[in-house]
Parts: sequence; C-alpha cells; structure tokens
Amino acid sequence: MAKIIPSAENSIFALDIGTRTVIGIVALVESGLLRIVAQHLAEHGSRSMFDGQIHDIPKVADTVLEVKRALEKMVGFKLNKAAIAAAGRSLATKQCHVEMEIDDHVEIDGTMVNSLEITGIRSAHQEVDTAIAGSTEKFYCVGYSIVKYYLNNYPVTNLIGHRGKIIGADVLATFLPESVVNGLYAVLGRVGLEPVNLTLEPIAAIEVLIPESMRLLNLALIDIGAGTSDIAITRKGAVVSYGMVPVAGDEITEAVAEALLVDFNWAEKIKRSMEKGGKIVYKDVLGVENTVTAAEVAAVIEPVLDKMAGEIAGSIINLNGGEPPRTVFCVGGGSRLPGLTGKLAEKLGIDAQKVAVRGRAAVQNLTVDEEGLDGPEGVTVVGIATVAIKKLGQNFVTIKVDGKEFRLFNSKDLNVSNALSLLEFNPRDLIGQNGKDLKFTLNGRPEVVYGSLASPAEIYINGEKANLKSTIKDGDEINVLKAGTGADARAYVRDFLDGLEGVSITLNGEPRAIEPVFIINGETASYDCEIMDGDHLEIKTVKTVGELFETADPADQPIKVNGVAATLEQVLKDGDYVTFVKKKLPGSESDDPAVDGSGTGRLSGEAISVTANGKKINLTGKKHYIFVDVLNHIELDPAAHTGPPVLRLNGAAAGFTDALKEGDVIEIYWR
Repeated sequence: MAKIIPSAENSIFALDIGTRTVIGIVALVESGLLRIVAQHLAEHGSRSMFDGQIHDIPKVADTVLEVKRALEKMVGFKLNKAAIAAAGRSLATKQCHVEMEIDDHVEIDGTMVNSLEITGIRSAHQEVDTAIAGSTEKFYCVGYSIVKYYLNNYPVTNLIGHRGKIIGADVLATFLPESVVNGLYAVLGRVGLEPVNLTLEPIAAIEVLIPESMRLLNLALIDIGAGTSDIAITRKGAVVSYGMVPVAGDEITEAVAEALLVDFNWAEKIKRSMEKGGKIVYKDVLGVENTVTAAEVAAVIEPVLDKMAGEIAGSIINLNGGEPPRTVFCVGGGSRLPGLTGKLAEKLGIDAQKVAVRGRAAVQNLTVDEEGLDGPEGVTVVGIATVAIKKLGQNFVTIKVDGKEFRLFNSKDLNVSNALSLLEFNPRDLIGQNGKDLKFTLNGRPEVVYGSLASPAEIYINGEKANLKSTIKDGDEINVLKAGTGADARAYVRDFLDGLEGVSITLNGEPRAIEPVFIINGETASYDCEIMDGDHLEIKTVKTVGELFETADPADQPIKVNGVAATLEQVLKDGDYVTFVKKKLPGSESDDPAVDGSGTGRLSGEAISVTANGKKINLTGKKHYIFVDVLNHIELDPAAHTGPPVLRLNGAAAGFTDALKEGDVIEIYWR
C-alpha cells in the first residue's frame, strides 16, 4: 500500500518544550499506526528555562522557531498549529466523583460522556480554587484521566452504547499555575503557532508506554528531564495520581560544573559523555585542557545522584499510598544518567531489574520514516502527538477578540477576564488614567485644579454589553473599547476673578477703571495668561475706599462717595462718584495726589522722581514704589508688539516688581 502523503490537513505537529531542548515531530495516522514523517531536536542557546518553567520567552521562542523551520523544510508545507505539553511544576491534582441523570431510553453517546467528564473537571477546579483561596496564583487544568466510569452506580469500563438513568465517573484532574501555561502560549504566539491541544508531560508519556491493558498493574512512570521529574501512577485499570519533583538532570550538570570548574555548557557535555565511558577531554573556565574518566565524574556526582534518587523515590511512594509500585518505567533525557535506575530501585526497595529505561522501541503501533531520537528522550513527544490526535477539537474553543481569532483551552467556564489574560491583552487598556492635576498658589493659598476623569472601558460580547465576569462560549466575538485617558487640568488667570473684578468710578470728576493687577512668579501677567503647575499667582484688587487711598485718613482728608462722607471700609461699586480734598505736596509737579501712576488711584504723602524712557516722572501717593508704577505715565502700545517687553533699571535687567527709588532711570521697549 502506498504511503500517505503528509499535508497540513492530515498531520499533527507536536512539540516537547523542555528545560534543555525542544523536540518537534510531524506525525499522521496510517493503517492504525502513528507514523512520524519528520522530527528535529534543538538545544536552547542559553539557560532560558529552569525547572520546566519558561524564564526567557524570546529565547525559547527562537529555539521553537528553529525546530519549526527545520520541520517545514522536511515536509514541504507550513506548520500553523501545534500540540504541546507542560511540565508538572507546582502541580495540583484533584480526584472527584460526579454523576448525571439521563434519559434511560436514549443510548449513551460520546457527547454525554464528554459532558460528564467536563462536569468532573469543573468540580475539581472548584476544589483547587477553594484550596488556594487568597493566593494570587490562578490554576489551569492541563489534563485529566478517568479513574472509573459508573452506570446506575455499577462500575463499567466504557459508557458508550449503554442505557441507564444515572451515569457517573471518578475524574482525576491535574492543574498548573496559569503563569506556566501562559508562558507556553506566549512562545507559540511569537512563532505563529496556534495551540490545538495541551496536556501534561507524564500523561503524554503514559499514553504510549502504559496502554490501558497494563494499567491494572501498580506501575510508576517517571519523565526525567533537565529541570523536573514528572510522575504518574497506575493501579486497577486507571491512572490514579500525578506528581512532580523539581530535581532532574540540571542538578547533576551543576555538580559537574562546580567540581571541574567548567561552565554549564561544558558540564552538560561531560555529563552526556559519561554514558560512553572511558576518558573525557574538556576545557575549564581558565581555558586549560583537562582529562577525566567517566568513573571519576561518576564519583563526583554520586552524592547528588543519591539525593536526587531519594527525592524521586520518596515522591513515588507518597503518591502510591505509602508503598513502592511493582515496576518503574523511566523516560526523558535525564533517565540516561549512569547509575540512576539502580539508585531508584535501592531507594524504593525493589529489584533493580524492575526499574527500567524505556525508549521508542517500547512504544506500540509506531513507525518512523527516518531513524533518530529513538532513546528515552523521544518518547514524550510521541505521547503528546497521540493525546492530541485522540482529543483533537475537544479541549479548545474558538473566539474572536477585536476581530482576531483565538483558540483557548476550555477546561472550565471561561469568562472575558480569563480570555483576555490568556491572550496577552494589555490590562492597562481596561483602566484609563485621570488627567494630571494642576497645583499652584493663589495669593499665598494652595489651589488645585483637577484633571478630568478617565472614561471606563466598554466590553461587548456578540454586540451585547458585557463585563469582565461575563462567560464566553465557542464562537463568541468579544469587542473591547479601551478606556479613555482624562485631559490634564488647565487654568487661566481669568478663571479666578470671581468677586475680584475691577470697578469703574468717577474720581474727582475724572472717570477711572480700577482694574486688578495680576502677578505670576513676580512678573505681571494678562487676564488670559495660562497658569502652569507650581506657579505663584497674586491678584491685587481695589474693592474698598481704604484700598483706593491706602493710608489716607478721612478725618484729615475728607473723602466722600456719592456726596456722603465715607469710611475706609466702605465698598466701592460701579458708578460711584468719589471726591476728596486735594492737598498739594511740596516739590510735586502734580496737585492730584490721587494720580500716583500705580493704576490703583491710591493716596499717600510720599513722592519720588524717576526717569522713564527719557521722560521725568513724579510718583506720589505711596510709601513704596515698584517698576510697574511708571506704566501709566508713559505711552506704550502692547498690541503693536509680540512677546514680552524688555525691562531695564539703571542699565540692568529688571522685573515689574523691582523696587524704585529717587533718581532711578527706567527703560521699557520691545526688541
């Protein structure tokens, strides 16, 4: 019979993303056998993974991309989907019993069984969530197995085809932190791969090494990699427990590196060379070439190997109810360590021949087009492909987020929050930021103008308003309108004139507009000037008779408002007619002490003489004078110029609030 030509439609791409290596295969089902049509192994360029956990996503993605491209070249078509497995770091396992009532006139089919299993997974997930209540870590179901099915409360091996009123199952579900799973998804996303199935590494290995017919026996399988040793236990026809020990090949490599003064990569080469025996030539960190025998390296790693075997054996006994299993199968690259199986047997208290390393030769119904990867390191990836083929389409839902399609693992009720967290959606897009506040002082008092509030994000499912807790199902389309950012606060001098406006009066028969004076950081400012963060704003106004005449005494210089004698506290109003008795000051050219050049019309008895733009000016009516007091005495047209004026006092740069004294020379001009 002619071989099937592999294509994207009839093949499965499986990836075993390990701590030290990435192994990929392209396989298909042909005549009841799993046929591997292409395979490739690549090592990480640096230690980008520790204990099965991805630490450097871009570097791991580079290794996966290398494997993907190599396989694409071999098969001649693009690989867009991949089946993957996770190591058992921080593994949580829960077993629960679930039941469902059904119509006893209807034959049980796969949909009913699948619904029963999902109910069991959800129940287990709720138990995990309850157990870790208060933890910031969320757990994600990565695989499950059925310990036993029940029909009308009697155990059966297969429910399909039967009829009954109640179906039940004992479900063993395994969970990993979402951070582990999200790291795997992120790597796939970077290389343009869509996940089609996710399982646990020991589940994958046991699928091909311990078929259901052998699960009546009490067996243990250990997948020993570089970072973790993942464990599965079978008994009475089912997988009854899973576990993980965070010790594996890297502990041995690190011991070699420390003992022989070599870097990690050299230590890894030395460790692998031990299997061949004889002499091993290497260079230490100083560049000096050295020679060591495999026996000498074995002596160096013996204490670490003994400890490692003890921890793995202890975990196996604990998972197996306090006693050793009948037989132990070892897979994974770490199982090649010389002496490991003997030490495991010793720690477990069983015969040495009952702890065995298994390669692909032990996998039933497998054919490979090209030889290679036939040792224990090549078993798990075959299991990943096998599990994916059996469960393809059952574990994932397809949704759209903002028009882009995604497939997500459907191990429990998904909600919008779950989906967005798995898709690397930026959570900042859901939380807008208020605009920046503007802080300054007004007449010495702190003022705050608040920025505008952010607009909240809006979420829609299939066009209907939703929220982060809304559940989603296969085929749903989610649209997220990002939260809007509020505008920064802005303010102008004019915004703070409430009750501080000017007043128009008639002073001794002459119309006067007594306007406020605005000063920002010591410089005069306009009505429309914008206030900046940290500014110091002063608004000087004239509201009373006393503020108009400053130190004048009405008893000495009678002041009247609208013909009636006034007090210094009397408030001025628009249209008031103000009169006072004029007193000529000695040496003053002006006989109107109300005209003091300050623009405020204040009255006092002091006077000084200055020169402004070549014109001699007498300033009267105040005890102290500042630069701005000369502005009403010279002709300036600010509207005819752009930019601030140049102010000079006695030849030096000046400001509007600089003090003046007798004889000062003032210049005001525009460049």
